[in-house]
Amino acid sequence: MPELLLAIKAEVDRARMPGRFLLTGSTRLLGAPKLADSLAGRMEALTLWPFAQSELAGMGAPALIDSAFGDSLADLDPPAVSRSDVLERAEGGGFLPALERSGLRRTAWFDSYVTAVVDREVRVLADASYLRELPRLLRLCAARTSGELNVADLARDLGLRRSTVESYLAHLEAVFLIQTVPAWSTNLTSRVVRRPKLTITDSGLAARLLGGRLRRDPELAGRLIETFVVGELRAQAEWSEARPNLFHLRDRDGAEVDLVMESGDGRVVGIEVKAGATVRAEDLRGLRLLESRYGPDFVAGIVLCTVPEPRHLGGRLWIMPMSALWQPTTLSPAPPT
Repeated sequence: MPELLLAIKAEVDRARMPGRFLLTGSTRLLGAPKLADSLAGRMEALTLWPFAQSELAGMGAPALIDSAFGDSLADLDPPAVSRSDVLERAEGGGFLPALERSGLRRTAWFDSYVTAVVDREVRVLADASYLRELPRLLRLCAARTSGELNVADLARDLGLRRSTVESYLAHLEAVFLIQTVPAWSTNLTSRVVRRPKLTITDSGLAARLLGGRLRRDPELAGRLIETFVVGELRAQAEWSEARPNLFHLRDRDGAEVDLVMESGDGRVVGIEVKAGATVRAEDLRGLRLLESRYGPDFVAGIVLCTVPEPRHLGGRLWIMPMSALWQPTTLSPAPPT
């Protein structure tokens, strides 16, 4: 009932007492059709992403983002973590009802979730003729998760026009089934590739959509782990002090950075994700490019992988165990339920 917003607007204007109304939903409110009012200046919008690993474990907020922007990465002491443990966490994802199930029951939950979101939420946003194509498109997106979004390739695989696929992707993003990571550039190089990266919003859902291919294809497993890292950092960015925006970088010469976090004051942290424990010189190429070209505003470059302990590479570059994503500086008791 978008018309309800007019009544809320009138009541808020009558008595400016914050916190009296809580509007929740599975889609972006401002993307709803026939919206009666935007409540601009009267509403604060919060995006609740799937649970982060620290939330699932009842630990304190992870310190990675604010430590990176605060030049205190040396204070972190994340424990060693294996590739199989990271992959297991990625396959689990952050949807609590799915994590409470196993085997066929978890599979059934994910399938029912996709069906319900497409049938109910997308129907509000789009013509019903879209619905039959969206699950197929979502599976194609899962196979490309953490890769650059190439709409022309998707359109060819689906046998549809590019403009149609662009519209379908917009609907999937509006209901939080997929998310994009924009390309980043501040004229760092004139050869920057401008395509965004495509990710499935929850890595557990991505694992379900990939099915048995995940264990047979190491490249897909690596993409899933990167999707998991993006999801963790996207959630943590909401509560961090730095509140950075997330981007990615790749130029036509092959230098790339999986994630570039930029704070509101223009400072930058680069994140490179590796599924294993071996970090080669070429893996640091994109981070070194940022360090050399961006100057003092480049505050840290981090390779997240499965090394047993943190290593400082000199300058602003670090190698960190993947557990830095969920390990707080000091453990705190779980909040009351």
